[in-house]
Amino acid sequence: MEKASRRLYGWLAFFAFFGLTISLFLNAFNIDPVAVADQTLLHQNTAPIRIVGFFSYFTIWSNILVIYIGYAIAASKTSSQFFKMLFATGLIMITITGLLYNTLILPVYPPKGWYWLTSSLMHVLVPIMYNYLWIRKGPRGHIASQRTLHILTIPIIYLIYTTVHGVAVQQWPYKFLDLTTEGLFIWATGVAIIFGFGVLLIYIFAIIDQKPTEAILK
Repeated sequence: MEKASRRLYGWLAFFAFFGLTISLFLNAFNIDPVAVADQTLLHQNTAPIRIVGFFSYFTIWSNILVIYIGYAIAASKTSSQFFKMLFATGLIMITITGLLYNTLILPVYPPKGWYWLTSSLMHVLVPIMYNYLWIRKGPRGHIASQRTLHILTIPIIYLIYTTVHGVAVQQWPYKFLDLTTEGLFIWATGVAIIFGFGVLLIYIFAIIDQKPTEAILK
């Protein structure tokens, strides 16, 4: 990959890192807080408790992946098979983040205060930039439907973490994942829809991945 393209991936990592860092700062210091009923077992509204909850959001996990991927490409550290899986996983996760947030969550829960900035970075700029760079600049050969389970490994780990955290403290990042309030059927249905959508994206992106970069969006 040419130096200019790697530099763009470096900027992608920077935007994801900047949005995530500012969001973590706002969360830790309770600046422009989103009102959440205190339902935790610990009944504490402290920075450590808020930070643990911060990492139960799918957005955070997907942007962390983008930070690593953007840095790895910018630094030309992409030779391992592990990177190939992470690239595909990051692409799927950040695409789901952008699509679901902007279509389902944003109209109902628009961000307030400084969260407009962090939300715009993590939910709009980063997903669009990642997809654009992949389609126009590559790299190619990292996405295959045969590796679907490997690509979904991190989302599965995320689901386990968020479910355990939610059951323990009785707070959930998304309503459809609220196992204690909505019940097992709603939870299972929401999980099935999201993972089904992820599988569909892998199939679509695998087709695009087979095409050379110069053949797309001419």
